[in-house]
Amino acid sequence: MYSIDKTGYKQVLLNFHQQIEAALPLFKNSGVTLDSSKIKNILYFGMGGSGITGELLADVLFDELSVPLNVVRGYLSPAYCSSETLIIVSSYSGNTEETLSALQASVDKGAQILAITSGGKLAKMAVEKGWNLIKIPAGLMPRQALGYMFFPLYHLFGAAKLIKNYEEDLSKFIQFIADLNKKNDYPHAGQHVLSLDLARTVQGKVPVIYSTAPYLKTISKRWQNQVHENGKSPAFANNLPEMNHNEIVGWESEMKHLDRFIVVFLENEKPHPRIQKRIELSKKIIKERGIEVVDIYTCGTTIMEKVFSLVVLGDWMSYFLALAYKKDPATIQNIDFLKEEMSKIE
Repeated sequence: MYSIDKTGYKQVLLNFHQQIEAALPLFKNSGVTLDSSKIKNILYFGMGGSGITGELLADVLFDELSVPLNVVRGYLSPAYCSSETLIIVSSYSGNTEETLSALQASVDKGAQILAITSGGKLAKMAVEKGWNLIKIPAGLMPRQALGYMFFPLYHLFGAAKLIKNYEEDLSKFIQFIADLNKKNDYPHAGQHVLSLDLARTVQGKVPVIYSTAPYLKTISKRWQNQVHENGKSPAFANNLPEMNHNEIVGWESEMKHLDRFIVVFLENEKPHPRIQKRIELSKKIIKERGIEVVDIYTCGTTIMEKVFSLVVLGDWMSYFLALAYKKDPATIQNIDFLKEEMSKIE
């Protein structure tokens, strides 16, 4: 079974807590200096695994961040970018063409610029232009480097006093993540591993993944992306309450093979009471169409623990799904093809 994992993807999952541990030294050694008094908004430029970091930051820090943070996934920069903007340019490789294009569209607007990358064109530009730079370790895929990209920025926001309740010492959280990974380390963790059981449940079906705003809003997208890239399988994602205003009507469909879908609800045990009622009613509607529904809950006590408990679970589930489909979780053949073809266009 595990011979399919030719690149040691499993070990990267097991070592995720080490990325969190390394984040504070990475930030402190970067020598980043910001004038936080001039920051009225944050623009986060990033695509794919780099881009989702910004969305997770906005979710985790929903009650904490004192200025708005908006993620830009594309080639352009919004008109409101100004000298009162902090631009975070996030590209793990340093060569993401959309992100570099958005950066180029912003350089004359007087914004403070921070690059976070493992190298490439972005790192070179940051050094040449004198921009703030957080250099993170290379050698991973962007979706594997979430800890290196999320937590230095968390420490940056804390040091800049942009968040209310900053905790520099994340040792308890790091142990929490390490323990979660041990519980998913099949077969060492025993026979009943939730992520493995969930992969077996999802196998052969198309998962539709729902999570809840505001704190878990991006988790459904993270799971969707991991099923895509690791499992080489289609998946769809949305969040509540938004899906109650549009997508829920789609489950009225009379199309054949509706039972090929499986719906996964990613939930906090104590959501807003109106959200809880919407979850219950949404499940009722979907189950009445004969579609299997799976309930998955967060664990932990803090918002960060709850969010990352589902990050960890989704990463492991998609890994086991890849093995079930006899796919190397590391390969991204279609993305490689697209990059190669796009590189031929001037």
